Amino acid sequence: MSEGFSQLDKRLEVLQNGVSDMRVVLKDLTSAITKLALIEERQAHAAAAQERAFRALENVEKRVADMEKRMPAQDRTAKYVEMFLTAMAVAALLYVARRVGFM
Repeated sequence: MSEGFSQLDKRLEVLQNGVSDMRVVLKDLTSAITKLALIEERQAHAAAAQERAFRALENVEKRVADMEKRMPAQDRTAKYVEMFLTAMAVAALLYVARRVGFM
């Protein structure tokens, strides 16, 4: 009878050791799963930020395209303004020259 208890005692001890080992492994698995969840959350945030950056880049590209379309008209306007300012400067110089007596 004591032999049976001895064997039962050994089996219970082996079982207890196995359960203890499983607890350690489960703690490690829990830690790994938690880390994985954090990494996944960070990746989701990074993906969202990247998507916002792409949308902002698209908006900038549209604005640049609009500016490029308006560029010839702005060049013409700048040329007309420059010609007007040159004419005004010449007229002012002629006026001053006549007042001073060069002409």
